[in-house]
Amino acid sequence: MKLSRIVFTAALLLASAVTLEGAMAADPPASDGRGAMRGYFSPEERLMLFADSSKATAGMTDDQKHAYRDQRRAQFMAMSEADRAKMKADLAARWAALPADQKAALTAQMEARRAARANGGGTGQ
Repeated sequence: MKLSRIVFTAALLLASAVTLEGAMAADPPASDGRGAMRGYFSPEERLMLFADSSKATAGMTDDQKHAYRDQRRAQFMAMSEADRAKMKADLAARWAALPADQKAALTAQMEARRAARANGGGTGQ
């Protein structure tokens, strides 16, 4: 291979790496929304989202629960970065305000649900 082709190929690879690095630095949520909230919120903030969802979906059918989660995901994806930061701060403040026994109960409830899902049971909500 000629040296000019090697240099040209290396320049292309470098340019694509810089473009990819810039795209990753922007940190957008996943395009379909799957996993976007998990990567954005801390475990404690996700527990507060879990508590909110559990209350909101109590008594719903599985299809209604799926629709509710899809709606919440779509709302999150449509938020501006400032709205997301506000939501994140609100969840963190609500978690901090919970008594220790309620924090432990939420954590235990989530762990039980994760264990049930890992064993093939449960629908996730």
